[in-house]
Amino acid sequence: MALLGSVEHPVIVRVPNSNRAQQVVQICKEYGFHYIMGLEAPEDLTDLKKAIRQHRTPESVYDPCPCGSGSKFKFCCAKKPIVLEIN
Repeated sequence: MALLGSVEHPVIVRVPNSNRAQQVVQICKEYGFHYIMGLEAPEDLTDLKKAIRQHRTPESVYDPCPCGSGSKFKFCCAKKPIVLEIN
């Protein structure tokens, strides 16, 4: 199965306004994600958060965490929620 955010499996998001849409577009460009966006409420960024988690997850959960803590990914950031830095 294709990774979320690829051409075959784009990220699908819903945002309530154009300002929020521009912020999500910036995040998708930063990660190189393909996306489909709708302007409608309520907001749904579930696919985007899943795609970011897939992008950040190393091949093995026992590899060092990409955050630089020195811990294994499984015991560090694997269970932390994805927080998007958008206002």
